[in-house]
Amino acid sequence: MTKRVRLREELSRQRTSLLTEWNFSLVPPSERACYADPADQASNDFEQDLAIQVRTRMIARLKRIERALQLTQTKSYGCCRRCRKAIPYARLTVQPDTLFCVSCLARMERKHYRH
Repeated sequence: MTKRVRLREELSRQRTSLLTEWNFSLVPPSERACYADPADQASNDFEQDLAIQVRTRMIARLKRIERALQLTQTKSYGCCRRCRKAIPYARLTVQPDTLFCVSCLARMERKHYRH
């Protein structure tokens, strides 16, 4: 089995896992209740906001996985979007949906934190 096939299988496994998690998390959200106690109200609002953030992150992760699965069908998969060099297989096994090599990602993060 080639490395690319193994990475594609891992991406498919991650997608299936996230979709399963998503289905379990689709319990209808309780309506925003109104509590007399401000602490109870704040706690309820926090839980609702946290649930939305988790779903938003899941959607973003699914989009990255879908994009990577599409890229595995092209020569672009496994190439850094910034420097165009091959991303090491070890990095792809850890994060198969990555678009950047470690050095480019580190440079981008340093630049982001300086501003």
